[in-house]
Amino acid sequence: MKKISDFVTAIEPGRANITLNKAFYSTEAVTAAVYPFISNYHVLVTPDGEEQLTVVFECRKNDCDLEEDLKCFLSSIIDQQLRLQLEASNGRVRELIVGHAFSSIDLHESVDSLERKK
Repeated sequence: MKKISDFVTAIEPGRANITLNKAFYSTEAVTAAVYPFISNYHVLVTPDGEEQLTVVFECRKNDCDLEEDLKCFLSSIIDQQLRLQLEASNGRVRELIVGHAFSSIDLHESVDSLERKK
């Protein structure tokens, strides 16, 4: 059975590299997932060929729990990627709702006119 640490491509005290496949995780999702960790780590997100991203973590302090933080980071990437996918698939609906909310059309008049047409 594989463990999360099996997917870390390099690890040593206070440092780790994680290589991610761009087919599963966008640069935008990875960057958003990295952000909460920058207070405790120096982080670099860099392309690694055309199909991969490498994320380099280096502890800023001596008391980093690198293994646990990497697990949280990997879970966060999934959250961020899902958020982006939902935004892409539901973005048009959101735009319509927001557009209607800020339009000068009176919602009651629109509903009343629809009911009169029945």
